[in-house]
Amino acid sequence: MAKILRSKYNSTGERCVDACLNYGELRYVNEDGSPISIEIPCDKYEEASSDFEDRVREGVTQSTIEPKEILKRGSLTYIQAKNLANEGRIKGLDFFEIDGSVECDHILGISGSVEYALSVWNGESKNEALVKGLVRAIKVYGEEFIKGLNLDNTVDLTSYMRFAKNLSTIESMVDVTLYKVKNYTIDNTIQIDGIDLNEKTIKNIDLPLGIAGAFLGFIIIQVCTSYGEIINNKTISILLNCVVMAIFGFIIIKGSRYITDKYVKNNTHIIMDMFNEELEKASYDNLLTDKEACIILKNITKGEVSRLLLDMKGSVNKKVSSSNIVTKETKFILDARRNIILPSEYEVKEALNRLVEKYQDKLSNEYDVNNI
Repeated sequence: MAKILRSKYNSTGERCVDACLNYGELRYVNEDGSPISIEIPCDKYEEASSDFEDRVREGVTQSTIEPKEILKRGSLTYIQAKNLANEGRIKGLDFFEIDGSVECDHILGISGSVEYALSVWNGESKNEALVKGLVRAIKVYGEEFIKGLNLDNTVDLTSYMRFAKNLSTIESMVDVTLYKVKNYTIDNTIQIDGIDLNEKTIKNIDLPLGIAGAFLGFIIIQVCTSYGEIINNKTISILLNCVVMAIFGFIIIKGSRYITDKYVKNNTHIIMDMFNEELEKASYDNLLTDKEACIILKNITKGEVSRLLLDMKGSVNKKVSSSNIVTKETKFILDARRNIILPSEYEVKEALNRLVEKYQDKLSNEYDVNNI
């Protein structure tokens, strides 16, 4: 596999720059002396670019270096890449404890390789995954990715370069949906049975409350009619009493149900929010796919949530309890991920060839428009 491109993910922007230099000189250059593009974490890019520019300005490194031409913003954060590397599921994605760096010895780079793996883990075919990995890698490296493949002389390099140039600037260039972190939440409308003995008590006394309400209505109508003296007609008096008693009984029962619902929601929404926060964090840090997130949510069934919430009622730190539950479910999913062997150089070139041919007409039209 050609190694004209590099991936250097470090915990700080300064360390990312250190990985690019050797005593002030560029560590990685091509045979013609031109700098090799280096992918770094998206959350360290600004810091690294600023640090690199400071070194050039202060004369610590070559004044001819253009940091933005060397540093390429990856699609992953340092923590995301580190977590995936520690899992050891992607062959070639490694974490080095000695300096805390994450590297990937593959032409797709860290972003493209992870995109490929995520697609496979989401249940898509190898070909679909390879296309996504390619698109992601080109979006990161741009035209440098094409140069890194060392394509045969028989290949029309112009069309390949044009494809890379347009793909890096036009989001709708290809009908491929790349991975995007989503917020997955537990259903906030879940009604928890047995959340507290008081709730059961309220539900069990609906009939007594209804009778008490009817009696209250009877007293009120009696007071208002001077114990029936105002109404001379007995039939009307009895009918009026029955209607008022029924209304008051209904109001009291409905009122108790409303209080019960409010009680349940007030006792669960804080804990449910904690669950959702932990799910959001787990999804972001571990790059959970749609398929994996759905399995986690399915595992936390309505009955299980009820039981977990009851168990957590006596917990001193409910935040810790919800975190442990989500962590357990997430670990189960991560352990089930299949090992990924990244595609060969031949497979990458073949997939790129098919991709360029598929969008050749669109590329030509786009090129013509830009040159009018």
